[in-house]
Amino acid sequence: MPTRRSQDTPFAGFTDLHHATVGIPSRFFTDVLPEITSLDELRVTLSIFRMLAEDGGYEAPISEPKILADVSLRHAFRVDGIPTGDVRQAILDALDRAVARGTLLRVRSTTARRDVHWYFLHTVVTRELVRAIQRGAIAPPKEMWLDDTVPDVSADPPTPFYLYEQNIGPLTPLVADRITRAMDDYPLVWIEDAIEEAVAYNRRSWRYIERILETWAQQGRQDRSS
Repeated sequence: MPTRRSQDTPFAGFTDLHHATVGIPSRFFTDVLPEITSLDELRVTLSIFRMLAEDGGYEAPISEPKILADVSLRHAFRVDGIPTGDVRQAILDALDRAVARGTLLRVRSTTARRDVHWYFLHTVVTRELVRAIQRGAIAPPKEMWLDDTVPDVSADPPTPFYLYEQNIGPLTPLVADRITRAMDDYPLVWIEDAIEEAVAYNRRSWRYIERILETWAQQGRQDRSS
């Protein structure tokens, strides 16, 4: 385990470039990084790349308990002064952001005795892998088995970004940024329901969706749970 340096100590430079490198797809820098506004989401996403490099490559699943227990990641969150007891929730919130953005795929493996969330880096291969597992065409990877029992696997519902693109229109950088900001202010289910309502009224614009969210926040929601 590397020694933790003081925040007041300058970084001494990279000394392991030929021994311990982490591969990151170039599209992360062109398509994802410009849209990330949350430092916590960035910390989690980069940590996932490191864990994948350490444990099995881009197609490997990583369990939620493993992510929550990662010493380097937990240390990164405590740098901002987050109390130790709140680090877990801060990491979970950051994972929610990465899943909502579409960077990560989250699935849940369940048996009669246990259930665990797992995360895949979202690639063409992992997307098809998750679909095949859900269809029963292939068994889940062995590391996802719980107590040596093949689990049932279910995936998260579509993200707000996906729902917007499928139902409203092209997901431009400006719209993606506004959706990200909305995720700071409203529950995900509100955003999903607001998109559904905009489609129902054939008012297919993000501005109309924002007005729905603002109205719910100010006046409460009718005929829906908050």
